[in-house]
Amino acid sequence: MMLAYRPPWYLRNGLVQTWFGSSRYGDTWNQLGDQVAWLQHLPLIPWQEHIFVGADAVPLWGQWACPSQAQGTLIITYGITGTVHTAWYAQTLARKAYALGYAVLLYDWRAHGRTGELSPVPCSDGWREGEDQVRLAEQLVTLGCPAKVALVGFSLGGQLALWGIKAAVELHSPLIRTAAVLAPNLESNRSLTYLRTTWAGRKIEEVLVKELRVEAKKREERYPEAVKPGAVERVTSISAFDEQMVIEYYGFPTVVDYYQKTSGLYLLEQLKLPFLVIYAEDDPMFEPALIPEIKHRMAANPQGQLLLTKAGGHVSHIGVAQAGEDQFWAFNRLMAFCEVQLKGE
Repeated sequence: MMLAYRPPWYLRNGLVQTWFGSSRYGDTWNQLGDQVAWLQHLPLIPWQEHIFVGADAVPLWGQWACPSQAQGTLIITYGITGTVHTAWYAQTLARKAYALGYAVLLYDWRAHGRTGELSPVPCSDGWREGEDQVRLAEQLVTLGCPAKVALVGFSLGGQLALWGIKAAVELHSPLIRTAAVLAPNLESNRSLTYLRTTWAGRKIEEVLVKELRVEAKKREERYPEAVKPGAVERVTSISAFDEQMVIEYYGFPTVVDYYQKTSGLYLLEQLKLPFLVIYAEDDPMFEPALIPEIKHRMAANPQGQLLLTKAGGHVSHIGVAQAGEDQFWAFNRLMAFCEVQLKGE
């Protein structure tokens, strides 16, 4: 029987929960890395670095590991900003998966981290990263990882994972079997509009925009021919980043068109492989009015499973430890779903 989500009393507010997860766990991870207290009971991962080749021959930097007699393979994608090395939640899930006998890959997706050092190609919010994940799966199997692959994604990385199982079917890949996502971005036009209507939302976007401008500046310094003069200075919002740094490369006339094409909400009824979506009603990042439509679209697809909770925040769901499980309720659900889907042939 699946454990219900039980937040501690002080984390029953989505904004508080989101801040707590980012500050308590994110900041601690950035200070201590693998030595954080919540991972000391799990073995260290003997990472191997590798430069993979994604769709359109885009180089993708990643680190992977495969235990002996591995049961399956997880490709893990973090959110809108950050890198493999700073994404505490992706690192935590990887440690859990590896300890359970799964091969794991953490990679810097297009325009992020060390991948951004290898190529000026911008991210596409899943539209091209879907095929990237199919190619990653193929190369991991060549390296010796099991040919049963699950895609796991967080926030915008969750949207990428949904595009990944769509691409797996379209490209007739037998390797990718499933996807499990936490707090996925599902409708950018509506959620970004909503974000700007609240004080908290504006502060969240402000923090993200600072990080996006840093990445935009790095791209300008590395590949000046790929960035228009003044583009970095014009990055004053998330949508402005996509307008200045992304859409022209991929041929979209406007950001609205780009978001309409890439948003994961419109994939939910179409996906033909088993997938799990974990979503909190109090997630401060996303338009609350999306929830009825998410429920409707998920209910229309027998391949989809929705775990919708009243509390949980964004990429958090920190809970009360219970029945032998730790506080990472959502991470445990992601892992349990992948284990079920990857069993057998």
